[in-house]
Amino acid sequence: MQVMPWFATTFSTLLSRYMAKKLHHGLLLTGPKGIGKYQLALGLSNALLCKQPSINGPCEQCQSCHLRQAGNHPDFHVLESEKQLGVDKIREGIGKLSGTAQMGGNKVLLIPRADTMTEAAANALLKTLEEPTNNTFLLLITDSINKIMPTILSRCERQILSLPSVSESLNYLNAKGVEDASEALLAAYGYAPLRVEEALSGEEDISYRNFSDGMQALLAGDANLQVQTLANKWQDNAPQIALWCQQMAHDEYIKRQQAVDFERYEACVDAVRTLQHAGVNKSMVLFGLLKQFQR
Repeated sequence: MQVMPWFATTFSTLLSRYMAKKLHHGLLLTGPKGIGKYQLALGLSNALLCKQPSINGPCEQCQSCHLRQAGNHPDFHVLESEKQLGVDKIREGIGKLSGTAQMGGNKVLLIPRADTMTEAAANALLKTLEEPTNNTFLLLITDSINKIMPTILSRCERQILSLPSVSESLNYLNAKGVEDASEALLAAYGYAPLRVEEALSGEEDISYRNFSDGMQALLAGDANLQVQTLANKWQDNAPQIALWCQQMAHDEYIKRQQAVDFERYEACVDAVRTLQHAGVNKSMVLFGLLKQFQR
């Protein structure tokens, strides 16, 4: 798994600091979802475990690299959970860090979704962050820094990672074979290229392409595609649809400065707010919203 090209400088800088023995033992990588934080953390983990790393990454030749490539490095541990990350899982991870590194180098603990830690789990991790064993590195990742306990934040060094530029994202998507990659497609997924890639791979229930096709038919007055049909079809993804409608209305208003587009935008804002309430009839909310767009 490659470090994303837009993080190449960050990666080299972190490794330069490590080689100068100036890298903090607790790193928190934070930034929007879908920009490659996990790939950066994994690349960093691989270099930390390597016997002969350079600022470009691991050597890929030493015994440690071979073990890691085979997926069974004894000093590399990933803590993940389907839902919340509980105290037992954290204690299990800490237990693996307590002894001497089996390969005689570093020990690395990677927590891909640190914001899912329960309060008890976070408290259990605190002591290790405060007093780590020798040659131990903890790499935490989050899309939601506001969900991380202040005590954890205060004991980690934050690496705030930004969205890549539009050109970097489009180059990446083009290289991945996404021929119709555009700024509009990027905008639909918060300008996060890996979110676009995931959506187009069919791993999401609704893609921006489906939405765009449906809206074009609606705007063209396609008699076979009534509003209710779309509202029913999209109700499971209603919050996302409402946000995309909001973005569409916003772009149209900026372009045309027409009152109707502003009214649609306001209707979208109301719909997004309404859909946050539990038990709301999503199909009905979408029906009312999509009617606004029918010409």
